Amino acid sequence: MKKTVLLLCAFAWVAVANAQTTCTRDSSILISGAIVSPWYWTPDSPYIQTKPACLNEPYSQSVTFNVPDTISNLPGVPIPIPINNLSIATSNAIVGLPTGLTYSCDPPNCVFNKNTLGCVLIYGTPTGLADTADLSIKVSISSPSFPFPIGPLDFPSIIAPTAHYYIEVRPAGQCAVGTNDLSGQLAEVKNSPNPFGDQTVISIESNVSGEFRFEVFNLTGQRMHSQSVNLLTGSNQFTFEAGDLPNGAYYFTIGNTEGMVSRMMVIAR
Repeated sequence: MKKTVLLLCAFAWVAVANAQTTCTRDSSILISGAIVSPWYWTPDSPYIQTKPACLNEPYSQSVTFNVPDTISNLPGVPIPIPINNLSIATSNAIVGLPTGLTYSCDPPNCVFNKNTLGCVLIYGTPTGLADTADLSIKVSISSPSFPFPIGPLDFPSIIAPTAHYYIEVRPAGQCAVGTNDLSGQLAEVKNSPNPFGDQTVISIESNVSGEFRFEVFNLTGQRMHSQSVNLLTGSNQFTFEAGDLPNGAYYFTIGNTEGMVSRMMVIAR
């Protein structure tokens, strides 16, 4: 009987360990064209979209990279170049991780080939002080145009100098519902059709009534549209007109003073 109990405990421990170290890709960015998920913080989009971590509580956050076959705006490289892969070191490549957190990759060698989704899992149990960690992911790029890898380069600052990848570390017990989590207020947020041409309908199932802010951003975090919307309890709909916005991927947010939710959308005329 004792051996059976010990065996069951061992299986349970392995299951918990696997649950904490399994990276989950966000395949929606194949449709949206975003280069990374969750999105990063910028001054025009000042929202932390990674999950908050709480001291002394298990934590995991998957980060998905959508690796293109060409890349532009590299430091010292004035023209777009083809790439073979994007990679990070299997250790010490994420600078600024809260104490107690580490990372792993899928694939395990942390080499993400072009036209694939690479996955990095940040996990562990944070210790130390409650604070906001400012992460820098050091990436290297292999290109057939260069004999040696380019890098390491600091992501996300290589994409946008004012961009940051933050993880908020909170005191124990404050992660059940985050201060930036509106899941208790907004049961469903979507737009249809998606992709769309000139207009799309934003549909929101709300558990509360009140004034919210609807905003649209491009993939560099620049605000392209902003308006106030009044939501009623139950089903809400309004139309977003794309106007002169060029084809491409965008994301929109619905928020108030307590937080926000964001969704990706694509304009394809």
